[in-house]
Amino acid sequence: MKPLTAAQIRSGYLKFFEQNGHKVMASDSLVPANDPTLLFTGAGMNQFKDMFLGKGTLPYKRIATSQKCLRVPDLDNVGFTARHHTFFEMLGNFSFGDYFKKECIPWIWAFFKDVCGIPAEQMVVTIYQDDDEAFDIWTKQVGLHPDKVFRFGEKENFWPAEAPSKGPNGPCGPCSEIYFDAKPGQPYPDKKGLQSLPDDRFTEVGNCVFTQFDRQSDGSLKPLPQQNIDVGLGLERIAAVLQGAKNNFETELFRPYLDQLGATTGVAYGQDGKRDIRMRRIADHVRAVTFCIADGALPSNEGRGYVVRKILRRAARDGYELGLHKPFLFELVDLVGKLMGDQYPEVRENAAQCRAVIKGEEENFLTVYRQGMAKLDEFLAHTAKPAAGQCTAAGGEFAFTLHDTFGFPVDITQKVMEERGHRLDEAAFEAAMEAQRQRARASMATADAVFTASVAVKLRDAKCAPTVFTGYRELATTSKLIGIVGENDTLLTFAKAGQKVLLVTASSPFYAQGGGQVGDRGVIRCGLGEAQVTNTTAMDGFHLHHAVVASGQLDVGSVADLAVDETARRATERNHTATHLLHAALKRVLGDHVSQAGSEVSPDRLRFDYTQPEKPTTEHLQRVEDLVNGQILLASATQACVQKLDEARANGFVALFGEKYGETVRTLQVGDFSRELCGGTHVANTGNIGSFRIVAETAVAAGTRRVEAVTGFVAIELARQERAQLAGLANALKVPATKVGERVQELTEELKKVRRDLDKALAPDLGVELGKLRAAAVHKDGVHTVVFQRPGMQGKDAQELLRLAQKELDPFAGVVLSLVDGECHVVAAVSPKLVAKVKAGDLVKQLAGLLGGGGGGRPEAAQGKGKDGARLPEAAAAAAGLFVSAGLR
Repeated sequence: MKPLTAAQIRSGYLKFFEQNGHKVMASDSLVPANDPTLLFTGAGMNQFKDMFLGKGTLPYKRIATSQKCLRVPDLDNVGFTARHHTFFEMLGNFSFGDYFKKECIPWIWAFFKDVCGIPAEQMVVTIYQDDDEAFDIWTKQVGLHPDKVFRFGEKENFWPAEAPSKGPNGPCGPCSEIYFDAKPGQPYPDKKGLQSLPDDRFTEVGNCVFTQFDRQSDGSLKPLPQQNIDVGLGLERIAAVLQGAKNNFETELFRPYLDQLGATTGVAYGQDGKRDIRMRRIADHVRAVTFCIADGALPSNEGRGYVVRKILRRAARDGYELGLHKPFLFELVDLVGKLMGDQYPEVRENAAQCRAVIKGEEENFLTVYRQGMAKLDEFLAHTAKPAAGQCTAAGGEFAFTLHDTFGFPVDITQKVMEERGHRLDEAAFEAAMEAQRQRARASMATADAVFTASVAVKLRDAKCAPTVFTGYRELATTSKLIGIVGENDTLLTFAKAGQKVLLVTASSPFYAQGGGQVGDRGVIRCGLGEAQVTNTTAMDGFHLHHAVVASGQLDVGSVADLAVDETARRATERNHTATHLLHAALKRVLGDHVSQAGSEVSPDRLRFDYTQPEKPTTEHLQRVEDLVNGQILLASATQACVQKLDEARANGFVALFGEKYGETVRTLQVGDFSRELCGGTHVANTGNIGSFRIVAETAVAAGTRRVEAVTGFVAIELARQERAQLAGLANALKVPATKVGERVQELTEELKKVRRDLDKALAPDLGVELGKLRAAAVHKDGVHTVVFQRPGMQGKDAQELLRLAQKELDPFAGVVLSLVDGECHVVAAVSPKLVAKVKAGDLVKQLAGLLGGGGGGRPEAAQGKGKDGARLPEAAAAAAGLFVSAGLR
């Protein structure tokens, strides 16, 4: 019988639990929507936080999902072990105060035995040491022999781990894990003193958490009024078990990546153990970064973007070590879509964006890699060499910084250090790595975060119903003030003048920030009290009006008059509809690869980030601007409607990058020009936009660019300002406005001529300088070397001086250091017969790095620049030292 594929395992699991009364729900995004305590979704239960507290709004007590997850605490193990991953899928079934152990355990057993077809003799289970209830269910109800049930302590079989003795306080409970036994028939390990099952024989394939206690401050475990079930099964592990693969990477989930990498590098997977590790890591990491980017987590230097960039650069570095010295990861994105797109359509829909972003990041990495080498050179230039016969350890923390920030391989750092007479302080490096792992684990911790009540939960506890939004049809309404939230998310009964609060009303015309559109501002009045609303956000259905009480007092339960700032809202609507037109125009001009990567729509301007590898030309932007203004002049009607997500996609409506949608969505069609899913507010027809002007186009990240534009009255005011500026220039230049450009060109040419004449007048007498250089040269065994400091000498003059010196003093190696207008110029020249001992490019790279800059060139000639003029004497001494090290002095 052919083993089940991962897709069959996934669908079989969801179907099994659907037949057992569970609602099958879609995976949550990797970017948690309403939980700032988590960088990424790391478990299936994350999206059901409020449901576990008994305060959620979902109408289901039983749910099953296949959740995409990302975890990074064990990042350094990926590729080395059989089962560690960054991105993985977790199959989960959950009960919120419904069924418990006696239903859960037999169902999980039936899934593995009947759906997956794993023989009973090849499964064992573990339970918490005091969980007699679970023991009885496994042995009496399921029928397992007691020898196949292992009891372990709170570190292995309690969630959170060690909660009974170490906390945290709050909901917790024992767990039972299911293991596949790769060596059935052999004697089981002796249970006496056994702390965990040996992983060379047993593979964990599932974990059932029974949340039944509330840990108190005194360490006691109080029974919970609502007992919950949280089951998590690793899809990749189950696939490896069923397919007889020796590790997860040899299943059909990963093998295609390994095969493609083998074809690209010319060395097939399985031919070289060290190369195999890198190939496995690339296969894991390309899945992770593709899913992250598809969910809107773009590479950056902070937060989750930092994690994405780190994972991506590690994969790029592995490719570099495999001989792939140009971008290659982006070519694997389509393979991710092919293998995963049926279950997760976002990786196909956003493939163009993922390719563009990843390719841009790879190109940047190649530069960063070279910068890492330059930083290592600079570090070693400042590190004293150990005495002969000694090898003092150094550079552990520095090596960690290169590794962690730049993705620079520590093995290369170690090798280079050894070649230059140093030894890496591995203990310091490992200490820094462990500290980073602890920070990563802390950032991914779920226990405290999962069971912390949100503002929305507190409002529901106070019997508040979600806000009804009326802002599509009106900008003012009368409602009821149903909640006031003060500092530390405390619910108040009233608020007085001067207090900053969140106001919650039964209905509201205020648009809550979302989809790139800023939240509305305006005023809320209750009796004699008045509050100025500065922003509006939403949380789990509640509109939170961020307000400052301007006068009087506002009381919960009182009648509230709400009025949106109409001027600001109308301006925002103009910009929002213009953003849709801009997106469509960019696609028409630049190509279908253009996809939204983010946006911000406010009353003053619009900002649109999009995927595009190269900078668009001025002509491109003019065409885009003309297309948008053409649609404005047509005064095309906008049409918004609500429809099912699948129906909207089938009708050609574009889903926005990084947004999460429910089963029904709001769509916006602008004439025949644009179709997008959008819950924002818009003009009735494009003529209301008035006019559209692009004011800036810049790069914001690798493969991602940004357009900033204005519309309506802001565009008119900008034109007025520019007209006034032009008039001022014309007056200063004493020419008509139409002649300003021509006059500026004339003055530019005149200035260039004056500068050329000045440079000529100030140019050094190279004959005199050559005499000085000759006098400073050091002679040894017929070789001439010189380190010549000449303040004020331009780089081109230094090059010519060294050329003359080399002609006269060959064989010759020389360096000129010069400070010009705050910049340090470094120029080097080496005779061809000496490049085996010292290279000009290496000289410049190290010396410029020492001066806080960079540079390079050919072995015979090179140049660079630095910023730290105070260190020029130090650079001169370093240059002399390099000649000594090369045996030329």
